[in-house]
Amino acid sequence: MKKILFIINPISGIGKQKKLEKIIADPDRLDKTKFDVQIQYTEYAGHATEISQNAVGKYDALIIVGGDGSVNEAAQGLINTDTVLGIIPAGSGNGFARHLKLPLKPEKAMDVINNYKIKTIDTAIINNKPFVNIAGVGFDADTGYAFANIKKRGFFGYAKVVLSSLNKMKGKQYKIIINEKEIEGRFFIIAFANGSQYGLNAKISPTSSVNDGKAEIVTVKHFPLIAVPFLALRLFTGSIHKSKYTEIIQSNELKILNNEMQFVHTDGEPFEISEDIDIKLIPASLSVIC
Repeated sequence: MKKILFIINPISGIGKQKKLEKIIADPDRLDKTKFDVQIQYTEYAGHATEISQNAVGKYDALIIVGGDGSVNEAAQGLINTDTVLGIIPAGSGNGFARHLKLPLKPEKAMDVINNYKIKTIDTAIINNKPFVNIAGVGFDADTGYAFANIKKRGFFGYAKVVLSSLNKMKGKQYKIIINEKEIEGRFFIIAFANGSQYGLNAKISPTSSVNDGKAEIVTVKHFPLIAVPFLALRLFTGSIHKSKYTEIIQSNELKILNNEMQFVHTDGEPFEISEDIDIKLIPASLSVIC
């Protein structure tokens, strides 16, 4: 019998997590002959990482119930360990879960846990901070900060943030190093992609795979305001890489030269940084149920 710990973020996303205890208790959803189950709720930012670190060696799997930020926190404590990560998507965007093609309905996601099929995937690290999906600077990091501070979540909440930021779509001058080559330019977004999308099927790196030992560096150059609807369409139809403003370079390392305070995001969670930004892939470093 496998010991599994469910971690539930009680304030994540749009409320799916509220009915999870009933689903976990339902023997028709979770086979109690296969699993010894415990539940713990997060109480503050970073708590899921502490719980996951303590779970290593005590549980076979840790199942996080939440959005991309909660998944990120839980994964941080499990990288390069034998404890497996499972995901019940309960966030606003669920980008990492969507990339893994996990069901978004809790009942169906529980069936995936029940089947317990494991895949080993890559993760990454930015200035000693681990993440599993996408990290970067530019417009996505700035809007991530704005999105984290609004009450209305989901697609419409994110759309409101983006529309209110249209006047800021000017790009910024950056100097970056990819494959030992220095590149300088005015970029709207610079993203290090292990997975393919931010969430809500907004695919910034449509060809990315989390288990190929490779990462993609996505740069979106400054563009005129008239191009916004066309780029948005490409983003949500998986063709952003075909835009003349987008370049994708395969590399497992990215350095962004920086000497001022700016927002960076890891899996949609923003934080501020004032030093150079170093990002590296960690191949085959996390086991997930998918």
